[in-house]
Amino acid sequence: MKKIVFFASLLLISVASFAQTTGDPTQNPTDCANAFFKSMLDEDAALMGKILADDFSIVSFDGASVDRDLILQALSGGYVATETGTTSATRTRTYNDNAAVVTCNWKAKGSIQGNAFDTEVAVGVVCVKLGGVWKISNVQFTPFK
Repeated sequence: MKKIVFFASLLLISVASFAQTTGDPTQNPTDCANAFFKSMLDEDAALMGKILADDFSIVSFDGASVDRDLILQALSGGYVATETGTTSATRTRTYNDNAAVVTCNWKAKGSIQGNAFDTEVAVGVVCVKLGGVWKISNVQFTPFK
């Protein structure tokens, strides 16, 4: 019974962490960044494709760089599986209404190509306004020691 309550609590925390104030995550940089983590948790390549800029890149836990096409393939192909993920300490700074930096901590558990991870990382998300909507151009994961 304790395991069921713990699992239900964890699920509710994850869902609350990714709740969006608008239906379209491209309307502000904070929602755009939250949609990134939601798409990782849900393995939702369609949502991820909507929020990523064409020249997107991500620097992963181990320092490897991954481009937009590769992350979309990894999500849709099941190579990245996030079991749990919660964000905390989110802060958004906007510059000239066309660029923003969203920082947060992300505690996540899952696997990448069958290699398990259970980690907390500091995350920097660079968002840019393109064609009147917010897109993510870069994500940087930095593991805590």
